[in-house]
Amino acid sequence: MNYRKNKLERIEKVAHLYYEEDKTQGEIADMMNVSRPLVSRILQEARDLGIVEIRVHQSACDTETLLERLCQQYGLQGGVLFSNEESSAKIDHDIAKRMLEYIEEKQPEYLGIGWGSIIGAATKMLDCVSPHETAIKAVCPLVGNSNVSSRQYHSDENVRIIAECYSAQPIFLHAPAFYEDKEDRSLLYATNHYQETRRHWERLDMAMVGIHDITVENDVGYPMMRNIRTVGHLAAHAYDSNGNIVEPERDCIAHIPLNDLTHCRCVVGLCAADVSPVALLGALRTRLLTHIFVKESLVASLLEA
Repeated sequence: MNYRKNKLERIEKVAHLYYEEDKTQGEIADMMNVSRPLVSRILQEARDLGIVEIRVHQSACDTETLLERLCQQYGLQGGVLFSNEESSAKIDHDIAKRMLEYIEEKQPEYLGIGWGSIIGAATKMLDCVSPHETAIKAVCPLVGNSNVSSRQYHSDENVRIIAECYSAQPIFLHAPAFYEDKEDRSLLYATNHYQETRRHWERLDMAMVGIHDITVENDVGYPMMRNIRTVGHLAAHAYDSNGNIVEPERDCIAHIPLNDLTHCRCVVGLCAADVSPVALLGALRTRLLTHIFVKESLVASLLEA
């Protein structure tokens, strides 16, 4: 009798931590001194026993159908749509949390990390998570480092935190994202250090890429190269509303080449709640993304247009 009571109390505690306190499965495992797979099984048991009841509030268009239509229209392999009922801050938090869970589930050997608010939120979650063994061999930045104070644009620091948590090798770019001219950037390209980073970009089997409006140009502390057609940025590559990459007149940015991003088998677009529909549309039309994490209403607005 006591055993059953203790078991139910543990299930209720795990469910409370995960669903009500927004703890990750990794954080719960560390707090309770158990394995992550056990936490996952306990959460499933909580649903099976009815301790946790998950209700899906459907809009006029069923969420699953909405995602299927999105994948078919833009050649995606999958994704996650997040509830419109939550605040923008909560949606961004949930996207960051799902990003970390997805990495844990898939465990790519070579992981690329972009920049932006979702990436910053995810690395903040990992600050209090103990390092643990995974199949991930290396984590590398997709863009150089910005000089702004916000950590979400400090690519090497985010790579350090993520690699440390997953017991992987951090690959640092040790270089700014922006240069005054192509000649200065060419000096970086000639270094053995940069060539080693290129080799890791060529091996990537997963990339986490933020989808950004053109307003990101103000956030990163340097005017990103674009023209009047630009509606958004992926890994500091500008694109227009038709998904065409906008080639700058003066390309002085250190970031992953498009060819390497194109050949990555899993490119997850992380779309913050306040991203404009046109920036999302252009990103989807680039056909660079294989998966998307995005607010449901943004997708509905595109498919209904």
